[in-house]
This record gives sequence, C-alpha cells and structure tokens, in this order.
Amino acid sequence: MSTNNLNQLFENQNNWDFEEPNFGHEKRFLDKLKKQQPKKKKINWLPLSIAASLLLGFGIVLFNYTNNQTEEVAFSPQVQETHDYFSSVINNELASLKKQETPQSKALITDAMKEMESLEKDYQNLKEEIAKNGENKQIVFAMITNMQTRISFIKSVLEQVENINNLKNETNENHS
Repeated sequence: MSTNNLNQLFENQNNWDFEEPNFGHEKRFLDKLKKQQPKKKKINWLPLSIAASLLLGFGIVLFNYTNNQTEEVAFSPQVQETHDYFSSVINNELASLKKQETPQSKALITDAMKEMESLEKDYQNLKEEIAKNGENKQIVFAMITNMQTRISFIKSVLEQVENINNLKNETNENHS
C-alpha cells in the first residue's frame, strides 16, 4: 500500500466502528472458541499400568513354565526305563569314584568331573531337543550313546585311580 492510501484510510475515520459490543460478548466469544478447540485427551494411566503388570506377570509365569518343562521331559516308557537304568549306573559309578579319591588321584578325579559336567550338558541339550521336537530314534540313540560314554569314561577313570592307588601302596610297601 502506498502512503496516500494509508492517509486516506485514516482520514476517513467515520467508517470505523467505535461502539462497544453487547454485554457478555467476550464470554460468548470465549465459549465459541473453546468449542472449536479439540479437547486434549487425558490418559488414564491406572488401567494401562494394571494391564502392563498383568502382562509382565503372565510373561514371567510362562517363562518359568517353559524352563521347568525342559527339565521334566516326558519320555516314552521304554526310554524312561533306559534313562533310569543308565542314570542309576552312572550315579553308582560316580559314588565309587568319589570313594576312591586320594590326594594323589584328586586332580584326575577333578578333571574327570569337569568332563562329566560337559557330557551332562550335552545330555540336557538332547532332552531339550526332545521337548521341542518330540522323541525320535536319532535323539534317543544319541542320549543312550551319551550315557554309555559317561559310564565307560567313569570306568576308565576308576581304573586309572586304582592304578595310582596300587602304585602308592607298592611304594609304601617297598619303603617299609
């Protein structure tokens, strides 16, 4: 706009409305303005926190349930019988090995127990595989092989411990 137009606008002040609005005009204007503005949604956190707590609790229960499931694998009766038999033989052999422990054989037995832990972990992995995929001949065969390996390993260690103990006894007898 040029300065002439501005001057003309201000010179003709007769066109301007100087009257005051009706009483309550400002309140009506603000009410209309509030109606046009979208209302802010208040988030009620209580139901969300309850739902989150329930979901977390359910997750923990499910996690514990699945972990317990892998520990308690249900075998078929034949596999369970085989498992029980080999487990009892392994436990008896381990008890026998621990009874044979002497200061001279302690290192050998400690190393053997570490190896047994490794074989037990392999066995647990096989049990988890059965829990996931079900019982099949290959996994059952691998489990039996694992247990047979443990038994023969323990027997081998027992023989070595007996040799160590016999050498110790012979040495003691020769020095007497």
